[in-house]
Amino acid sequence: MTTLEEINLLVERGYYEEALAKVYEIEDPIEQVQVLTKIVVTIYQHDGPMEWIPSIMEDAMYIAKKLRDPANKAVAYSIIASTLAIMEYEEDAMDFFNRAIDEANEIESPIEKGMVLSTLAYHLAIAGYPDNALEIFNIAFDTIIGAETSYTHKVDGILRIGDLLEKAGDTLPSNEAMDFYKMAFDIFDKLHVNQRAAIVEKKIELAKTVYDVGLPQIRAALLKGKNHYALAIIKKKYSGVMRLIGELEVALWMKRVNNMEYLDVVDKAFECCESPRFTDVNVQHIARLLTELGNLRRALKFAKEIQNIHKRSEALKAIALELVRRKKFEEVKKIIESIPDPKIREEALNEIGTIEESQ
Repeated sequence: MTTLEEINLLVERGYYEEALAKVYEIEDPIEQVQVLTKIVVTIYQHDGPMEWIPSIMEDAMYIAKKLRDPANKAVAYSIIASTLAIMEYEEDAMDFFNRAIDEANEIESPIEKGMVLSTLAYHLAIAGYPDNALEIFNIAFDTIIGAETSYTHKVDGILRIGDLLEKAGDTLPSNEAMDFYKMAFDIFDKLHVNQRAAIVEKKIELAKTVYDVGLPQIRAALLKGKNHYALAIIKKKYSGVMRLIGELEVALWMKRVNNMEYLDVVDKAFECCESPRFTDVNVQHIARLLTELGNLRRALKFAKEIQNIHKRSEALKAIALELVRRKKFEEVKKIIESIPDPKIREEALNEIGTIEESQ
């Protein structure tokens, strides 16, 4: 019997006709819908035979419509909805998401209903509706928590939500992924699933660090230690100041995981940054990254260029504190004197005193 993995391999290699011929060898109708929609998305994203898309989508919709179980129908509709959204048919996508919600509301078991809603929420997330997705994830969570059933059954349902939250975060850019990861971490942490909590916590730190260029594929590469591959993606997708910032963010992540190659990455980032046009916000961000990277000479150069007095003062203060930690007191004095905001200058002096007392 044909497996889902075999068909997916055909799709990934572009053998769409062969994949379509094997779809109905799969017994599970949900898996049939998954394969059909994967073929559609792959064709759409890789400039395949676009004229095939309408009939393939019609087949997927027909299978979904024929399902009798509301849970299965809700899942099938959510898969179709996310596919339509990816192809930018937003009205049709929302229509199918609403159908999925209507079907989910017909489910009697609160545990099953919560798990189906979490699947729907996942598809909302990958379709580009993160706010709606988080709302449905919260409803799914409350539905399971409120169920009058055993603690064990509730835990199984809540862990499923945690899985899908993490999975959703993995598909989103850093700025959108954070909320999904944080909710997943709370679930795993409170249920004492320590290994999963640690994995998600690392993903949160990565998303915070590699934020401006935090595409899913870049973060995935960095998690696997494929730093040069991540840098190659940045080189391909970004240029100018954004490329510089991205490479510095990757360097900072490498520093945090104790990969000393980060020093070379910083140097090469500046070597390759030709005729950059900096905004004040860019300069502030680069100064902060360089300070965290310990490259204080370059950080100071950027900090002095910040036009906003408050932000310049904060940047200079951060550099001064780092120099104190390194016990370079003569340099600290000069930087403290150059802080233009008197309030921040006073804060810096107080914090320096605290650091000196602890050393």
